[in-house]
Amino acid sequence: MDSQQLADHLLILNRYAAYAHAVDTNDGDAYADCYAADGWTDISSFKTVSKLAEAGLLSFMDQRGIIRGRENLRKSASLVKLHHVTANVFIRSIDGDRARGSAHFVVFAPDDGRVEHYGRYEDELMRCPDGQWRIVSRVDVALYERDRPLPPLAGR
Repeated sequence: MDSQQLADHLLILNRYAAYAHAVDTNDGDAYADCYAADGWTDISSFKTVSKLAEAGLLSFMDQRGIIRGRENLRKSASLVKLHHVTANVFIRSIDGDRARGSAHFVVFAPDDGRVEHYGRYEDELMRCPDGQWRIVSRVDVALYERDRPLPPLAGR
C-alpha cells in the first residue's frame, strides 16, 4: 500500500466516524457534509421508517425510503436521538476517486441504553473536489430492530 492509498484509507475511516458523531449530536450540517452534493441514503429496510412516515415525520424522504440531497439529509439528522457504534469498517476497494466500503453498526437508545437496532452499511464513496471523501450512496441493511412504537425523537 503506497502513501496515497494509506491516506485515502484513513480519510475514509474518518468519514465513517464523522457520520456517527454528526448523527448522534443531531448536527445536520455535519451530517449532510458526510455526503456528496447529490448523495443519498436508503433506509427502507427499517420497520421504524413506516411508523415515522405514518406519524408524518419523514417529509424529507421519498416513498421508497430514500433520502436524497444534502438539504433532506440535513433535515433527517435532527429527527432521532440515538448513539451509534460503527465497527468492522471494510474498505472493499479504492479505484482512483471512487471507493466501496461497508461497516456494521449498533445503535443504542439514549433513554434506556438498550439496543435500538443494528445492521450493516453498504457504501459507495467519492473523493470530492475539495479532497474529502464523501458518501455517494448508502444502503442501510437492518438486521434487527427493537419493537416499540417510535424511537426517541430529538426535541422530546
